[in-house]
Amino acid sequence: MKLKIVWKYQTKKKYQITLETDWLETKEALLLAEDFESTGRTKEIIFLDQFDSQWTKKQVIKYLKELEEEPHNITVFFDGGYDLATSISGVGVCIYFSQNGKEYRKRYNEKLEGLMTNNEAEFAALENAILLIEEMNITGQTVVINGDSQVVINQLNGSWPCFEEQHERFINRIEKKCKELKLTLQFELIRRNDNKEAHNLATQALKGNKIISTIEVT
Repeated sequence: MKLKIVWKYQTKKKYQITLETDWLETKEALLLAEDFESTGRTKEIIFLDQFDSQWTKKQVIKYLKELEEEPHNITVFFDGGYDLATSISGVGVCIYFSQNGKEYRKRYNEKLEGLMTNNEAEFAALENAILLIEEMNITGQTVVINGDSQVVINQLNGSWPCFEEQHERFINRIEKKCKELKLTLQFELIRRNDNKEAHNLATQALKGNKIISTIEVT
């Protein structure tokens, strides 16, 4: 979750001014707020999230403590493949996350019908990743999304226009679900060689090999 700090500050001559920071990660916002308080001239500190909700310092501290017990530091790798001969698609998803001081990796793939192109399979892979995040009860967090599809990444982050009707449907569903879950997606376009794990999962799905697993990683 990203936060802004609204800081009401009083000068030595009792002049008061309200200042607002840029968006910060939750821990960074809390540390900066504590630094503001150390000046001894802070009248009030309010935290604002990206959904216009207000937080107190106590609420932010409580949130961070609770977050340690839930999946956090979420990083997603996704890939999709389409077999023109069979009109079958395969999607692969890897989700890396932290919980209770440990690191985990969740792997998932699925064979799909009804899609028409490789780009649609890529969108379907990302949509499945968001649905997995929902199943993990992850809300109100920033999620790093890694993929090698320029179309998916650039159309979702707004760099490219979307003229394809089916792509627009995927984008609308993904954005709607992220809004429901209060997720902020941070997109990263990566090389295919850096996306081998998700690619292999999608390939195995095309072969009919179903994979669902969660393991601790070091």
